[in-house]
Amino acid sequence: MSMDLSVWSRTEFKIPEQLPEPDTWSCFEKECSYEGNGWQIIVLMADDEPSSEVLARFPKAQKGVYVSLEPLGAGREGYRMLENVVRSLSRMSEGVWVDAFGSVFQWNEGVFQ
Repeated sequence: MSMDLSVWSRTEFKIPEQLPEPDTWSCFEKECSYEGNGWQIIVLMADDEPSSEVLARFPKAQKGVYVSLEPLGAGREGYRMLENVVRSLSRMSEGVWVDAFGSVFQWNEGVFQ
């Protein structure tokens, strides 16, 4: 199982440039991955439309990425990197991020646990 979040913007994402430690990511076509100690983060460009919850909070949302941390038991280091990725993408793209429950936040809002 994985922790799955998303980030939405009005403009195209610049991946891996907008990711933390951009030179350490492996990228192929629409997907980038980051390997940790027993865990990984995958960033995948979205082909679908933003949800109504995203549009209610950020009406200009057009482009999205999905961010997954595998496995759920990744530990503190993996979750810290997941937070860095999501906050970096939403801040640099001037967009919003969506938690696992569908709540929508600006880059500096919301709590990671």
